[in-house]
Amino acid sequence: MTQEVKVVAYEGGSLRLLPGGGKGREAVLALPLSRMLVRMARVPAGEDPVAVTAPVLQASNPFPDEQLTVGLETVRENEQGSVVIAAALPEGAADDIGEALDAEKLNVTRVDILELGQLRSSWSAICGAGGEPKRRAVLVASVDGVAIIVLDGDQPAAVRSASSGADLRREVMQTLLEAEDFGGAKPLAEIVVLEREQPESQESQNEPESPESQEADDPFGTLSAFAPVRRVPVGGDSAMTGVAERSLDAESLNALPASWAEVLAETRFKSKLVKYLSVAIGIWALAMGVLFGVPVVYDFMADGQKADTRRHHAKFAEVKKMVDKVNLVRKYSDHDHSALELLKAVSDRLPDGVTLSDWDYRRDKGISIKGDADSTSEVYALKDTMEEMAFGEDEDAEKVFGAIKLDPVGSAKGGSVRFSMYLEFPEEGWRQ
Repeated sequence: MTQEVKVVAYEGGSLRLLPGGGKGREAVLALPLSRMLVRMARVPAGEDPVAVTAPVLQASNPFPDEQLTVGLETVRENEQGSVVIAAALPEGAADDIGEALDAEKLNVTRVDILELGQLRSSWSAICGAGGEPKRRAVLVASVDGVAIIVLDGDQPAAVRSASSGADLRREVMQTLLEAEDFGGAKPLAEIVVLEREQPESQESQNEPESPESQEADDPFGTLSAFAPVRRVPVGGDSAMTGVAERSLDAESLNALPASWAEVLAETRFKSKLVKYLSVAIGIWALAMGVLFGVPVVYDFMADGQKADTRRHHAKFAEVKKMVDKVNLVRKYSDHDHSALELLKAVSDRLPDGVTLSDWDYRRDKGISIKGDADSTSEVYALKDTMEEMAFGEDEDAEKVFGAIKLDPVGSAKGGSVRFSMYLEFPEEGWRQ
């Protein structure tokens, strides 16, 4: 998933692209801590985090007339409130970044902190396999200076950046004091220095230095007065890889300025407009082709179809005539459904006391019968028998009649009853 995210970092005055990232012009911008305003804050439950943190960041904004766009990331939350990292990018101090992005024709979708990505990539090396939560000072060295992050277990307590020429001991002391004000007094367990590995070619070109010069050029060695110093080498692209992983989390920090967000929305709108216009033009061209081409093709196909119809008409008429003859012969050779056979079948099933007086057979339609019966129950018994009458003896035998219609039963002389019944053949006919 991270390979699909395009991440670009701005370090040392130039852009650096994460190898193997996504394609396109939209990218996640990772900036050093020194280029952003960052503060840790506690937000009471029920209050707006932006309303709480915006005045704090605005107070340290070098451009007081500029309205900051605050990005938030919640690192701890409970019933009393939450602990958040608030960050903002002053647009007045980001002209060089904007020019570099314009030169590369990149549109920024998110703005994240490069050192937070480094923490994510190196978290296992910083905190180990677990254990008791400790206070650690994590120093991330880069070409733009040193970022100092104090961790209370897995929660940041203070965040600060120091330039390359600053007194590192003084900066660490001030960061520890901020952590003590924010998270209370705790002993500092260790100082973890994350240093990027240099390429082998660059290491081979460096001449060996004396122990005295190495100690003078190594400001991290002087920090052992606070706590033991542990150095952790990290890959050159590990920070950007961590930013790519963070960008997949919708709850991670995003300090994208409002004007940059407007530019992004306009760019996306123009891109969609061009795409839709291209589709519309393609559809219009296709419609014109269909409008003018279909009649020509249709006439050509119609002429061919007419020729085929004329060739096959004579053969079709001959085959149809033969089929009609076969059906006629089959119809009149079906003795099972003839009038005599059905008359015998009905007569054999007459209940005792029922006498037929009239029989009218109509092929493919039905049979009309009339007669006399000793009682009405015998008439209904005849109706039930006709409904069950079938060709064959098995359960799946086909019924002879599709519907039975019985007219009202009337009385006759001598106490008998007179009935009239119509036996319809099935609409679909009998199976052959």
